[in-house]
Amino acid sequence: MHDFTDIAYLKNGPAFHQQVYDLLTRRQLLSGLSAFSPVFAGSIPIRVHTAGSDIDIICCFDNKALFIDNLGQLFQHYPGFALREITIREVPAVVANFTVDEQPVEVFGQAIPVKEQMAYRHLLIEAAILQQQGEDFRRQVISLKEQGYNTEAAFCHLLGISGDPFLELLKWKH
Repeated sequence: MHDFTDIAYLKNGPAFHQQVYDLLTRRQLLSGLSAFSPVFAGSIPIRVHTAGSDIDIICCFDNKALFIDNLGQLFQHYPGFALREITIREVPAVVANFTVDEQPVEVFGQAIPVKEQMAYRHLLIEAAILQQQGEDFRRQVISLKEQGYNTEAAFCHLLGISGDPFLELLKWKH
């Protein structure tokens, strides 16, 4: 399995991975956020993305106001820039959305170390499931996503897991 904290694996992947690597490095999307331990997560790294899937970057902040200021300085000039504060399972978060070279991007930050955030934990679990289940399973996940399922719900549906997909997937043991 890849070390998802280092995007070097994208350079040797399929064409879309190579394009995303180029975009991430050329536009310095991760390096600009280096103070916040950014990790490229979501559906693209594990190849279950669909048309219009965004580049998901997760971050950890100690100072929410500083993180918000940095997001504005780095990305407010991009089309569609919008920033909002939300709460997920009682934990405050900051989300910035914008478009870079026609590719949607979402930067998500919480005061939780990145490797402990749900998005990173899901990434590792989903990558392990895909490695175990194979290519046909990956195609089925994409098909369900094209029908409106989110990634976690698609995995749970195919694995016969009921309940809240975001929580239940974290319990998966291989």
